[in-house]
Amino acid sequence: MEARAIKRFLRGSPRKMRLVVDLIRNKNVEEAQGILRFSKKHSAEIIEQTVVSAYSNLVNKLDSGKVGKSEVFIKEAFVDGGPVLKRMLPAPQGRAFRIRKRTSHLTIIVENEEEIIKTTPNVKEDKVEKVKAEKPRKNVDVEEVKAEEVSTEVKEVKKKATKPRKTKKTTEE
Repeated sequence: MEARAIKRFLRGSPRKMRLVVDLIRNKNVEEAQGILRFSKKHSAEIIEQTVVSAYSNLVNKLDSGKVGKSEVFIKEAFVDGGPVLKRMLPAPQGRAFRIRKRTSHLTIIVENEEEIIKTTPNVKEDKVEKVKAEKPRKNVDVEEVKAEEVSTEVKEVKKKATKPRKTKKTTEE
């Protein structure tokens, strides 16, 4: 089950707020609160209040009402731009400079851990099944799949390293 919390018309640039939101995305609520509490950014305090609100909404929504902060994950967190307050600043020779005071809308969606486990497929099993379908072998293992992925990545890196770089010819005077 999921719950959301939305705060609108927050004073602060959406670009600056996204830097903090990126730190907590896909983390559990307990860990996110720890990160936000010790962040020096101004928007961290507002985001922490919103995370706590979303968690409380989830607890109220559940029938049992008992769920730990470590069992709840931040499924989605995003910041959208709000209306811009336009102000004028006097400038020399009778001119005026425009100041744009930006606002933002913050949305945080949290989900219970049990729901996440039910909805997301196991990626390792999918890769093993894909390898089995491609190459009929005996005893295909997860370790073999990982080894093949690493070897293909190493080959790609070697190809990039061996390509000659294009350099500009400089004339010395």
